Amino acid sequence: MSALLALKEHVADLDPVVTKLVAGTGAARDAFNRHSRSSMEEMQNLSRTAAQEIEAALKKLEGEKAQAAAAEFQRLSGIYQHLQIMSQSMGALADPIQKKIKDGVLFSDKAVAQTNYLFDTQAGLLRSVLDIFKTDNEFLKIYTESEARNLIQACSNFATEHETRLIEGLCQPQAAPLFLAILENIRIMGQQERDIVKLLT
Repeated sequence: MSALLALKEHVADLDPVVTKLVAGTGAARDAFNRHSRSSMEEMQNLSRTAAQEIEAALKKLEGEKAQAAAAEFQRLSGIYQHLQIMSQSMGALADPIQKKIKDGVLFSDKAVAQTNYLFDTQAGLLRSVLDIFKTDNEFLKIYTESEARNLIQACSNFATEHETRLIEGLCQPQAAPLFLAILENIRIMGQQERDIVKLLT
C-alpha cells in the first residue's frame, strides 16, 4: 500500500478536523478584532471538538496498526499528533484574547495588522495542508513548507519589532504579554504544519 493510498483512506477523518481548525482560526481573528465573546466561544468549541475527533481518530488508527506497514502507521500517527498540538495551541489563544476583551486592552495599529496577517496566513496554511492530504501535490508541499517557515520567522520578527515599539512607548505595557502569547501559539501551529509536510515529503 502506498503512502498516498494510506493517507487517502484517512482523509474522511482528517478533513473535518482541519476544517474545524480553519474555522477556529477565523473565529479567533473575529474575537481578537471585534472583542466578540460569541466568536471566542465558537473558537473554543471548535478547538475542543477538533481535539476530541483527533483522539477518536488516533484510537481508530491504533486499531488498524496490525494491518498497516510500520512506516505508514508512524506517518499517520505523526500527522494526528501534530494536529493535536495545533488544536491545543488554538485553544491556548483563548487566554490572551479573553484578557484583551475583558480588560479592553488596545493594541497598536501595527500589532493589530501583524496579528491579522498571522491569522490569515495560518488559515491559508491549514487549507493547503488539507489539499495536500487530498492530492499529495509536490509543488503544494514545497509552497506550504516555505509559507510555514515564513510564518514562523514572522512570529520571531514581530516579537522583536514589538519590543522596539514597547521601548519607544508606542505600545501599552499590558498588551505585551498578550501579543507575545498569540505570536507563540501561532508559531507553534506553523511548526506543526511544517512538520506535517515533512512527513509527507
